[in-house]
Amino acid sequence: MTGSMQEARLSAVGANGFVTAEEVLFLRRNVFRDGVVSREELTALMGLAARAPAGDREWPDFLVEAVGDYFLREEQPHGYLTDEEWGYLSGFLGKEWLGENGSAARLFEARLLVSLAERATSTPLAMNRYAAEAIKSTLRTRQGTHEGAPRIDAETAALVKRLIYAAAGDQSVAVSRQEAEFLFDLNDLCAEADNDPAWRDVFVNAIAAHLMAHVGYRPLAREEAMRLDAFARDQSVKPGRMFGRMFSGGLAALRHALGADDGSKTSLQGQRNAANAKAAAEAELITDTETDWLVERISRDGALHQMERALIAHLKALDAELPPRLKALVDKAA
Repeated sequence: MTGSMQEARLSAVGANGFVTAEEVLFLRRNVFRDGVVSREELTALMGLAARAPAGDREWPDFLVEAVGDYFLREEQPHGYLTDEEWGYLSGFLGKEWLGENGSAARLFEARLLVSLAERATSTPLAMNRYAAEAIKSTLRTRQGTHEGAPRIDAETAALVKRLIYAAAGDQSVAVSRQEAEFLFDLNDLCAEADNDPAWRDVFVNAIAAHLMAHVGYRPLAREEAMRLDAFARDQSVKPGRMFGRMFSGGLAALRHALGADDGSKTSLQGQRNAANAKAAAEAELITDTETDWLVERISRDGALHQMERALIAHLKALDAELPPRLKALVDKAA
């Protein structure tokens, strides 16, 4: 479909700023039947999203699917969102989306970027920061039970949890300092509101994970993934020959190829397991540096809020070895 024809068909969709489920079905069947396969089509779709950020649930679902498929499947290696691609995508986001539907637009952005982070092997750190800022922006426009206080509802709590634990996040399963700071920022913003109970679980568990579990998954660098991807596609490589060489030397050759213990040295896998076990044991200890950070964050506004009390109670219940400053804070909150 040519650009002019596509623009003509898209112009009738979301004309009132709202994309209905019926219009999404029209897009799937008539405009993007093969998905988004070019940047021209992506530009047209994102133009529609900027014009009509609100819609039935099918609309954000479709946008997330279409944009994700384009960036994560069209480029090699699959699953990597590059800095260049993020730069292109971010050009559609931000102030151009704001206006009368500013809050809806920022939530729309957050849903899109969280889904990308979950599906991708690796994403730029700038994208995760942008998603976090989009979530903060939506909260600033909400009113809680106290006048002027934003509120975290169940949907937002779930979105925050997905962003924190997304596979392509800052440190994946481990919660990084940046992510912990983000959680405290949200808590400070909504401390006086009647937040959904789901927020307590997200905040308390994630901060505890930051303090006591820093061992996380690290994705391959994109260059390494490209090399492995090229290797897998190289038809000149004969797996049979490789395995033939392994077995031609007998058991010793096989043990060497697999990194097995030869009786005098620890296997490569054994070394990794030992290193991971050591790192995990060390991660369970709350350091003086972490204590200083936590005490400063809790004391920053001069008040001990409900979620911070819940966090302290959680740490106390874990029966962990707490540094003196943190133990004093726990005793004070008791």
